[in-house]
Amino acid sequence: MILRWMMFVFATAALSACAQTGVYRAGSRNLYIHCEGVRHGAAVVLEAGAWRDSTDWSKVQPEVARFTQVCSYDREGLGKSKVDGVSNPDAVGLDEGVEELHLLLLSAGVKPPYILMGHSAGGIKVRRYARDHPAEVVGMVLVDSAHEEQEWRFKAIDPSSVQIPEQVRENARRAGLPTEPGERLVWHDDIPLIVLEHGIPFHFEGNMAKHAAEFEATMHEMQLDLASRSSKGELRTAKKSGHDIMLDEPEFVTTAIRDVWNAAR
Repeated sequence: MILRWMMFVFATAALSACAQTGVYRAGSRNLYIHCEGVRHGAAVVLEAGAWRDSTDWSKVQPEVARFTQVCSYDREGLGKSKVDGVSNPDAVGLDEGVEELHLLLLSAGVKPPYILMGHSAGGIKVRRYARDHPAEVVGMVLVDSAHEEQEWRFKAIDPSSVQIPEQVRENARRAGLPTEPGERLVWHDDIPLIVLEHGIPFHFEGNMAKHAAEFEATMHEMQLDLASRSSKGELRTAKKSGHDIMLDEPEFVTTAIRDVWNAAR
């Protein structure tokens, strides 16, 4: 009985030592990061979509923590990283945001290698992270990810479907994102990659509803394209989910993470 009690104490201490949760310096900002689990192999890093925070992963993170360390975080102006006076938490440029995440992980003591997961616009960010820090990333899961080509692809279907402020467009140009018709994404990798797409069609309103089938077909084509960007890529469809797969079918997302984590080992 004493031996079992000692093993429990040591296991609890190890779990606590691995859970870097709190506010850390990331460049010029202080950001909140929440980590769970005892690390085995690569750590999993969760990136939420635009204007979304770490609570999006509340159903996924505890399950991933059963087999390795997993960390989610809040960008400035969101969740527990809120700062007075921040009117647009996602106004930070893509390259700057990638470097902030890099510095945050180092500050929190979460060392590479990583498996990166990105939802929606977060998918673009984790792909840019893999491009800028290739030695740190050994696997990736994309959850109904945005695609770098989606602006011009959607506008080709319905010119009124995409209305982007010029400043945002200029930021995209500086970040090297395709914005002009026919301009293509060039990212490729050879890491284990699973792309998850929604199975429940989007609900379009107004004039866009007339082209719903075309928009859905284009989104599927872009997810197929992302899966083809790695020699170890795979596309899976969450048949019971809308855009927020991690909330609709968290077990589907957890399985994908585990599969990539096993492949990366």
